[in-house]
Amino acid sequence: MNGVKLLFSSVFILMLILTNVHAMGVLTIDKYMDMVLENNSELKSIQLKIDALEGKLAETEKIYFYYLSTGVNYSEDYKKEFYSNNDESNKNVKYDTKIDKQFATGTKITLSLNNLYNRNTNYNIRPSIELEQSLLKNMGGVHTKAEIEKVRASTKSTLYKLEYDKQNILLNARLAYWNLAYSRMIINFKKLSLNRTEKILTWSQKKYDMDLILKSNLLEVQAALKKKELNLCFAYEEEKKMNRQFNQFLNVNNIDSEYKIENFETKSNNFKIDKTLNKKGTRKDVLSVLESVSIALYDQISTEKNLKSDLIFKGQYMLVGAGQTINDVMKDIENSNKFFYSLELRYILPLNFKLQKKINQGYKFIKIAAQKSAEYALIQENNDWFQLMYDWSNIKKKLNTVIEIENIQRQKYEEDKNLFIKGRITTTQILREEQALDDAKLDVSKNIFELIKIYEQAEIIYNN
Repeated sequence: MNGVKLLFSSVFILMLILTNVHAMGVLTIDKYMDMVLENNSELKSIQLKIDALEGKLAETEKIYFYYLSTGVNYSEDYKKEFYSNNDESNKNVKYDTKIDKQFATGTKITLSLNNLYNRNTNYNIRPSIELEQSLLKNMGGVHTKAEIEKVRASTKSTLYKLEYDKQNILLNARLAYWNLAYSRMIINFKKLSLNRTEKILTWSQKKYDMDLILKSNLLEVQAALKKKELNLCFAYEEEKKMNRQFNQFLNVNNIDSEYKIENFETKSNNFKIDKTLNKKGTRKDVLSVLESVSIALYDQISTEKNLKSDLIFKGQYMLVGAGQTINDVMKDIENSNKFFYSLELRYILPLNFKLQKKINQGYKFIKIAAQKSAEYALIQENNDWFQLMYDWSNIKKKLNTVIEIENIQRQKYEEDKNLFIKGRITTTQILREEQALDDAKLDVSKNIFELIKIYEQAEIIYNN
């Protein structure tokens, strides 16, 4: 029995350990970004707007939908003769059903079925077809297409802006992760630096006790140690700040809560050699500006068509039924002896010619301005990319140099440390070498951190 209890206790303790290990597991940058996508309210808001606009793009084809309409109308014509007591009343009930369709050519066709009932006529069911076509303004659907494309371009322009905003949030979230990892690396770095200075102080204290150095030398080391302690305090403050930014992207209530994240030095090792920059697409904000050119172009076309004259053709063909059933109408259709048709041409000419010219000129200038803005945006994006590439290449070259300097400085520090212990160099010299080693190690980390920021920007902003 005791053995069974011991077994259950062991299993329970093991489960607790495994649970704690899982709870305290490392939050990788990929897991962090998944949490940002799931929890960040600003990102969710932008994504909902993007989804809504994608639906609006489909709505631009609404003009080409089939439309069904049906209705009923009752009317009564009542008159009374002045010199008699005879009253006459004509009661009508009219049912109608229509199907309308606008085509890409600008042609509008209406199929209708009318059913007129009254006591004085036998002509009841009347099927008809109507056609309407603009022969100048909208021939081939030019005006309609321009209006649709203008709305599409405007929607896409807004869509690209939102996607660019989304990319920047994702970029800033990734940089928040790297900033926190870097700040924690700096804390560990400054702890090691403080530890080295404490050892120098210990050695200096022994030498002072043996009357081998002056008190000013001892005070110099004590002052250096206090400065390192102060720098460590600043590092903790910076880490707190970076931790809050890290948590803000997760929308957590407790912005001071801490996660265990990946080690900066381990994660950044592949940036020393493996990573390269690639540009696979046009930046979203530039795409938005390019769509503005389309907006201005289609706006100009639409306005010019609206201001010009138009010649409208309308045609109607109606079969006049002589009964109250569909069978009666079908017989009339077969015989084709009861029909009505009409043709109409209508010319429309706007007369404000000076105002037309002024309006058209305004839209022309808007289009030219949009084209110039697009040209500048493309040039700026190209320059930004080349600057990114230049910075990447330049930092890569510097990184190789600073790594070499760090290796040399580490060896020199070890040599000078032994010389200091033996009393062959001064306190000032060993402190200077210790600071030089700090600077060399920090230069390596700074350069790697700059590479990471450039790489993240290229991957998110320029790879879409």
